[in-house]
Order: sequence, then structure tokens, then C-alpha cells
Amino acid sequence: MRICLSLDPSRLMRWHLWLAEALADVPGNDVSCAFAARCRPLPLIFRLLLELERLLYGYRVNGATYSIEASLLSLPPPPADQMDVVIDLSGGERLPSGRRVLTPLFNGLPGEIGVMAALANDQDLLVELHDTARPSQPWIARPASVDREVFAAGLDSVLSCAVALILKALREETSSAQSGVPGSPMAASSLGVLSAIVWDIGRAASKAIDLLDTLARGGRSWGIGWRSDQAASLLDKGEAAFSVLTGDTGSFLADPFPFRHQGQDFIFVEQYLYSKNRGCIAVVTVDRSGIAGAPQIVLEEPHHLSYPFVFEQDGQIWMIPESGAARNVSLYRAVDFPYRWTREAYLLEGIEGYDTTPLRHKGGFWFFVSPRLWRSTSWDVLSLYRAESLTGPWTSHAANPVLLDAALSRPAGAVIQHGGCMLRPVQDCARGYGGAVTFCRIDALGASEFAQTPVGRIWSGAFRCHTYNRRSGLEVIDLFGHVRGLRQVTTSYRLLAPDAPASAPHGRLLPWPIARPGELAWPVGQARSAACEGPDVLDPSRARD
Repeated sequence: MRICLSLDPSRLMRWHLWLAEALADVPGNDVSCAFAARCRPLPLIFRLLLELERLLYGYRVNGATYSIEASLLSLPPPPADQMDVVIDLSGGERLPSGRRVLTPLFNGLPGEIGVMAALANDQDLLVELHDTARPSQPWIARPASVDREVFAAGLDSVLSCAVALILKALREETSSAQSGVPGSPMAASSLGVLSAIVWDIGRAASKAIDLLDTLARGGRSWGIGWRSDQAASLLDKGEAAFSVLTGDTGSFLADPFPFRHQGQDFIFVEQYLYSKNRGCIAVVTVDRSGIAGAPQIVLEEPHHLSYPFVFEQDGQIWMIPESGAARNVSLYRAVDFPYRWTREAYLLEGIEGYDTTPLRHKGGFWFFVSPRLWRSTSWDVLSLYRAESLTGPWTSHAANPVLLDAALSRPAGAVIQHGGCMLRPVQDCARGYGGAVTFCRIDALGASEFAQTPVGRIWSGAFRCHTYNRRSGLEVIDLFGHVRGLRQVTTSYRLLAPDAPASAPHGRLLPWPIARPGELAWPVGQARSAACEGPDVLDPSRARD
């Protein structure tokens, strides 16, 4: 495939090189570059603001917008005849001749200025890739930002996501259905020089206030909540009280996974140690009276560990913790449960993957994982892998990444069977990391297809939440906020209205209360999917909830 990048010579940035290199890595691709006659440089004020952020926050200089002229200028010019694909990154009036033209817009605007305008106007971030091969249906991505208060962080996240979206559009057949969620165009925003300066100064002041709050009150951190109820889950009851456990002054707890072994209940958690600046895996015992013990570390590596997905398979107890910092997905086996574990295999290597969530479905094994691509956050990307056995080999899904959506991608716990359907808990990171947990019904899961529908959502008042699990009547969540000293929190679950637009992942909530125990937990009148009938799921999801 002959592909030409149309670039503005005054804006030759690292994300353009990421795209060129990724395209050139595909066998059969021939990548060239054409330069627009008219230059539209990023306004001076924004270039100055990016430099200011690097001074204020120590932000890296090799990000998505870092100037990298020499490498791009060395790309060959396009041939005189027609190209197969032209990717318009310049906004130029005259483009090289191409049978197919792809044009990215950022919150309705061409170029990086659209990202900065969206951040300054506190909008959800949106990438629309307009494609002449499907003019009525642009490709859509909804990126997250690791820090919405820093322009450079937002640009890194959004432009990384744009590269992934362009590659996805070129890889998939134009007749195939979208894996993502279609969206309506957003109105173009304007951002003046004065408002940009005021915004950046205001963000710096906000960070200073947050620091003072941390010093004065201990700041916000993560804790876990648990409740024991053999009869009904939070999804059945609609509202329930959870006991709260937090770390000591030197740590916090998050990512709870319950497991029952020989009549004893355990909760595996991430215990983040401030002294080591990384997480490890700890276990908390819960006695029959519902009293939780102190966390005890059971697995520690030189790199960060979290999200301890514990399950039973083939007579053994296994764990797949998140080990993205080591660029692998590792499988551990219990040699002396729950205190000693040994690494049994690397399921994937060379991938910075987060919150790997396995699922057994239709005789095979799947796992959901959120990879970090270039400078993306890992909060807005979802990829799938499949294998015939737990130890692999694992094969990438044909449509990977199957989702580019900050609100509906990153796993938030084991897939559960509820009301005859498979529900996938996902993190809503549209407005920040771990904003809430949304439940998505899995409508299709196959070698070349994946589809899901948001159906419900967990609310914990002023607290954020990004993990939900239930096993053997022990139900767990985590909480982010001022959790120190908190003993109990009331959490609710509400269905999303069946007519909520797909372009609004948060959806419209049904009136409270939602359902009585035993009632179906999906919107009335919405058909069950064939993919939801009789799923064979791994042990963490084998219980009704």
C-alpha cells in the first residue's frame, strides 16, 4: 500500500514520526511525505506554554509535540501518480492525489490546537478520523489524559490515540462494523491567548492547593470496601453498605479480588508502598464475623504490581497481576496458598499491558488488557487475546485495539454472569483515572468481532471507584478520596436507560430504585445477545454474580 503523509513543514512533530514508523513496519507499505505549501505553525503562545509546563512540572521533552524535523524531512517524496492513501495532517488546501484520504480532527478542529482548546474548555477529548472510504461514519476515539491540567500531558495522550486510530482504520476493512462507539461531531472551540495563560496559571495554582491539602489532611488515597451477602449482590439490591479498610501511613490499598479457599475468605489487593514508589500484592483475611485482618505482602517484584486477578483452573490456583512496568503479562501459581507464589509463564512479552482480565468462553481462553501505546495513558485502549490453553500461545484479536475509549475500555474486575448475560466491569476514565465503574454487556466476542453495551453504573458518592468483584458472597470495591478514618461507605448501582445515546458513555440513569433481588439486571425490552447464553467463565466469575 502506498501511503503519503501530508505535513505542515512548520509543525513536524514526534507523533508524526510514530505514525510514519508504524506504517513502515507493516509489510507491503511504502510511506512517503509531502509538505503543504502554506505553513500554519502552532501559535507562539502555545509553544511558550508548553515550555513553561516543562519547567513547572519537569515534563519530558520527547513527547508527542516535540519538534523532530530531520527525521521527517528525510522521508521520500510521493511518486507522481496516485497514492493509495493520503493522510492529511497539514490541513492544506491541495493534497497529493489519493484514492482514499484520512483527515483527523481533534474536538472538531484540525491540528493540535483542537486538543489544547478542549482541555482549556474542560471538554471530553475526542478524535474523529474522517475517511473518504466511509464519508458518513468517521472513525472515533475518546482518549484519556493522564493530567487534564497539563497541556503537554493531554497532547501526548490524544496524539498517541490518533496514531492508533489511523492504524486501525487502515487495517480494518472499510465494510466492517466499528468496534468503538460512534459519536456526533463536537462544536469547534476557540482559545484565546489571554484565556490560555489564565488557564495554565490557574492549573499551576490548583496543583499548589492540592499539595497543601495533602500536607494538611493527608490528602486523598485509595482504600477497599467489602461486604458479605450470600443472597444478593449490589447489582440486585441497588444499594449496599461496605466496610472500609485502608493502608497505614506508608501505603494504600486498591484493586481488591476476593477468593475462598477451604472455607476461608481472602481479599487479594495491591498494596502501594510509598517508600518504594511501587505496588506489591498483599492478602487480607476476612473471618466469618466480617472482620478483616491486616494486609500481608505475598508477592513483590522489582517493578510495580497491582490488579491481582486470582482464579482456579485445572486444580491449581493462579494469579495474573498487572506488571505493565516490566512489559509483560505474567502467570503465577500458588505453591503455598495464599503466601507463596512462583512465576509459571510469560503469557505475553514486549507489551506494556495493564489490568489483564482472563475469561473462558466457548471452550477457549481470552484476556482483556489495556496496553500503553506510545505516550497514551493505558486508560483508553482495550485489546483482546485468545488461546486454546491458559499458557498459550496467545493470539492478538484481528481488530486490536478493539476500543479506543476512555470511558469504556480499561478492565475493572472479573467478567460476571448476571441476569443471563456476561457483564464486563470497566473503568470510566473520561474525566480522570478511576472515575467510576460501568458495567458493559458483552454482545459479541469472536476472532474478528467484539461488541459491548453499557448497561449499569456504580456510584460511591464523593468517592471514585475503579474495581468491582464478587465471589462466594464476598463483594469488594475500591474507593479513592479522603478515606483515612472512614469505616463504612454506602454505594449504589443504577441501570443506564435503554434509550441512552451510545455517544454518551455515562448514559442516562433510570430512576431509583432500579431492581428488586431476582429481577433481570438489564433494561426492559432489550434483547439478550447470543453471546450471553451459558458462558463458561473462569472461577472468579463462576458464581451468579
